[in-house]
Amino acid sequence: MEPLGDKFRALAEAIERESVLVHRAALIDGYRDIYKFSNLGIDKLIKKATEYGGKKGAKILKERYGVITDRLDEALEILTVIAESSRLIDVFEFDIDAMEIRVEGSILVEAVGSSKKPVCEPMAGFFAGFLGELLGKNIEVKETACAAQGYEKCIFKISIKE
Repeated sequence: MEPLGDKFRALAEAIERESVLVHRAALIDGYRDIYKFSNLGIDKLIKKATEYGGKKGAKILKERYGVITDRLDEALEILTVIAESSRLIDVFEFDIDAMEIRVEGSILVEAVGSSKKPVCEPMAGFFAGFLGELLGKNIEVKETACAAQGYEKCIFKISIKE
């Protein structure tokens, strides 16, 4: 198997080639409007859609660019490149030992402002779909703390379901 490090240039090119440009303000305004209906369950639908998007993204990387790994740390390194290049967040960090992803500067927090509950579950959906498809495992990601709730960072717990 070709070293994963050699694939990062292809990954950057894939992100550029496979992505679409949407103005940041449009995303913020759109999520702010949609979030108002989260009590009606639309948040679960959005999370499912973003999970599908994550799966699709990982599938493209595997099939078109030969990005293959069965290691969570490598998959999270790839996700770091994707997440930070998306401009939807400022900082993406992970801690394998704690099985956590930590995010700063979430566009979703910017859209909603303060909230009693986490607002970045769509990101959790994308992360779960992407990691699950890339690793070929059933991955669950849940936001356990959110900057919208007053925490310093958004924290996502990763669990691998057998």
